[in-house]
Amino acid sequence: MPRLDVFAAALRALDDGRGVAIAAVTGAHGSTPRHLGARMAVAADGEQWGTIGGGKIEQLVVAAAREVAGGAAPRVVRQHLVRDLAMCCGGSMEVAITPAAASRDVIARLAGSRSPHVLVTPLDGGPLVVRPPQVGDPRAHHPAIQGDVLVERVGAAERAIIFGYGHVARQLGPLLAGLGFSVIVCDDGDTGALATPPAWADGIIESFDAREVEREVGGFGADDYVLIVTRDHAIDQQLLEQLIDHDTLLYLGMIGSRGKVGRFKKRLEAKGIIDDSDLGMARWARLRAPIGLDIGAETPDEIAVAIAAELVACRRLGAPVVGDWRPRRAAKGSDE
Repeated sequence: MPRLDVFAAALRALDDGRGVAIAAVTGAHGSTPRHLGARMAVAADGEQWGTIGGGKIEQLVVAAAREVAGGAAPRVVRQHLVRDLAMCCGGSMEVAITPAAASRDVIARLAGSRSPHVLVTPLDGGPLVVRPPQVGDPRAHHPAIQGDVLVERVGAAERAIIFGYGHVARQLGPLLAGLGFSVIVCDDGDTGALATPPAWADGIIESFDAREVEREVGGFGADDYVLIVTRDHAIDQQLLEQLIDHDTLLYLGMIGSRGKVGRFKKRLEAKGIIDDSDLGMARWARLRAPIGLDIGAETPDEIAVAIAAELVACRRLGAPVVGDWRPRRAAKGSDE
């Protein structure tokens, strides 16, 4: 369950007059099932939403959270997963538990918003605080401890902007939506592919012009993943030429074989779009092509899984994605 869904569930329970507590992982050392910022909401009657990792640690947290939801003071659960709980993870965790009622205004603001916010969680279980984003704040999905608080950026979903709506995109779109991405699909009107907009898409744009799409979505930013999976190599190259120097993008990926990627690189060099300068090489190195982690994917559904896995790796591990895991056999040509 995405973090904001936890807040939405907590707000519904509060509106029903139920006692609720919010539990947040504020410390994770060594091998742990969840990391900083993982949250769950727990009602006094034991109903729960979200997870901080399951197992014995979650059982302890749920028991403590039920007490806090029932009126007990905020508390912090600290456990070594091997020494204290005989779990095999090997690390230790701290979980701050705060009564949701004390942070009702913040919870309501987060539950009903798709705008970016910075959520500040006191490590001692004190009331939550929310403020506008500032320069230097952690990127989405990368919470950080700053003094005696946990700071994380929440609110606006990371956007996956998919150029092309062929076989792979049809499998990939709902998969990414289920992973919490806001999915925007771009295709031209020639094939009628988007005549019936998919229910999982947050946006449909009938264009293969990256500049036009950028205007439509209000600009590309640091939480945007752009994927080129069109039916036509010429369209792919046009998009790549428009996007390769877009340094604000978190992720840029393109479908195709290594041979196709090599040919595109030579063409961009011939046009002077990239060169052998440090900046030119850095921009080319950012491109994930062939797109997706190398899991031997071959069918459209398998390729979609490989691409989704790479986006999750980028989300959790940072960009560029560590390693050279790319599908060698997948999508040798276009997405058709």
